[in-house]
Amino acid sequence: MTEVLDPETLFPPKSGGMVDSARKRAQAEAGQLEALGSDAPSVLGKMEIPVSDRAAELARARTFSVSTANNNPIVELLGRDDNRRNAIIMTLDEPVVISFSQQAADDPRNAVNAAGTSANGFVLPVNVPLPLNTRSTIYCTATSATASRVSVAAFSYAEQ
Repeated sequence: MTEVLDPETLFPPKSGGMVDSARKRAQAEAGQLEALGSDAPSVLGKMEIPVSDRAAELARARTFSVSTANNNPIVELLGRDDNRRNAIIMTLDEPVVISFSQQAADDPRNAVNAAGTSANGFVLPVNVPLPLNTRSTIYCTATSATASRVSVAAFSYAEQ
């Protein structure tokens, strides 16, 4: 038969260690409760912690086609959404310019953007995902007569 040893025999608590401190604290609390006698509370109160409860998450995805040659050189990729957590944008064929206002998206420099010239927005290269943590409106401006597909995935919390 195997002898079962008490863990405290094998590993006695060190003076000032965590186990020793916890025991001393418990003894002090027990002493305080005894001193209160019958006035001691029978049940300890529960601590309430506020929690930000969010609704379920919604995911949306869409691919737009933009071109300076067609009637769609500027597209509103995402409208303002106070429940949006984040979004990812990626262009598949030609670079595009990402803007956060209609005025910036309408800037003529965006449509003729070429290497070395400025744009009134963020020039998004081909096959480079752009993660965004914003709730604002996001616009896309085509930079080429060749149609370019722009994919958008947005993740939002459902209305509560």
